[in-house]
Amino acid sequence: MASFRLRLMTRVLPFLLALPAAANAQPVQPPTPGEAATALNQAPLTQAQLDQLLAPIALYPDQVLMDVLMASTFPDQVAAAGQWLQTPANAALNGDALVAALQPQPWDPSVKSLVVFPGVIAMMNAHLDWTEALGAAFASQQVATMAEVQALRNRAIAAHQLVSNAQITVVRQGAFIIINPTNPGMLYVPVYNPAAVYGPWPYAEYPPVYLPPPPGFVGAGFSIGPGIGFSIGFGIVAPYWNWGRPDWGGRRIVIDPTPYTRITPAPSLGREGIQYGGGTWRRTGPVVPVPAGSRPRPAVAPGPRPPGTTDPASIRPPGGGRPPTPGAPPRPGEPTPAVVPRPGTPPRPGEPTPAVVPRPGEPTPGEPRPAVVPRPGTPPRPGEPTPAVRPVPTPRPGEPRPAVVPEPRPAVVPEPRPAVVPEPRPAVVPRPPEPPRPPELRPAVVPRPAEPPRPAEPRPAVVPRPAPAPGPAEPARPPALRPVKPPPKPDEDK
Repeated sequence: MASFRLRLMTRVLPFLLALPAAANAQPVQPPTPGEAATALNQAPLTQAQLDQLLAPIALYPDQVLMDVLMASTFPDQVAAAGQWLQTPANAALNGDALVAALQPQPWDPSVKSLVVFPGVIAMMNAHLDWTEALGAAFASQQVATMAEVQALRNRAIAAHQLVSNAQITVVRQGAFIIINPTNPGMLYVPVYNPAAVYGPWPYAEYPPVYLPPPPGFVGAGFSIGPGIGFSIGFGIVAPYWNWGRPDWGGRRIVIDPTPYTRITPAPSLGREGIQYGGGTWRRTGPVVPVPAGSRPRPAVAPGPRPPGTTDPASIRPPGGGRPPTPGAPPRPGEPTPAVVPRPGTPPRPGEPTPAVVPRPGEPTPGEPRPAVVPRPGTPPRPGEPTPAVRPVPTPRPGEPRPAVVPEPRPAVVPEPRPAVVPEPRPAVVPRPPEPPRPPELRPAVVPRPAEPPRPAEPRPAVVPRPAPAPGPAEPARPPALRPVKPPPKPDEDK
């Protein structure tokens, strides 16, 4: 019993010591039903995998980074926005005309806010596999995703790469790093080599993803160097800016419901699996990948990737990804899948005859088939030769019969059993002797004071009752008269 209490105290004591620190910490957003269901259906990403996904965008200004993380949970809407921007008339819109044109679209406000910066939408649309993987990670691991963004920013500051300049302003608020545009009316998106700006990359098996800038995203003559470059300037549209912000301490997205529902009506938001009660954006629906027929072709990088980075096409969404598009070429680094022809289909001209793979238990073509020994009494099948029957030699008279030699049976070697190692039992710590109990103090019995004798009570005198006075004498009663019987009459016969 003492050892059980000792083990119990050693397990409970660390939690009791951590309670004061947990009470002073900021509240963290609990997982949504969608996050819980996604977490049950797939294994969570490790810190190395999250850093690999977040490396190309972790240094974006907070407002744009928040829009990218939220919009990545709607990859189908990102693809639809990319197709919408391919129309020249839509791509030429800006200001109030752009707001009016986007109003009837049932997209999430984060997707509509990124349409103002068409280069970001084009980059996410061109690398849809990376977008889907980022959205699945943010929907199921929002707390860990926002924590890794801050970790990457701290590493960029330690490498003397993330500093304030004419395009961005970097501010440290407590333990968190905030990035905002220096010009409130103009946005410049950072473009950099993730293998250089964060210092030495610690995960060799998970190199950072490099997103090449799409055409027209950077100025003429731009080249990726060891530092941080910037895109061309994009004008900020007021209705699509500052309707929300990331709460780094609480690991959540805080929104203003009034401008948020003004961008996209509430019924459309409810159908998309979004909750924003209490001013907190919550993704409750699953992240649905884009069907193969609606996916755009992967973008071709304008030049070679920087050393130490990986291609976005090598990223697979959690859960195995999506089936390949029929007829699509294999991705970089993937082997060409073997085409298995249907039985009886002749090979196409110029194609080699496919090798026939035998089933398990069947011989390879060209190898001799083993002889089938029929059972005694079984007639041969049609077309098969009658098996030769060897005559059994009959001993001649007087010859001894050959001795029957039994076939040797293999010796049965008993399987070695693992030695049973007894589990060490914890030493029994004797209980310390209990201190002697003090004698119980009984209250002293105080005798009751003697009661004074009661005075003799006077008894009333017994007064004899007076004898009743004699009454008048009763007159003597006359004797009772008896009737006299008459004498018998004489018998008349006599």
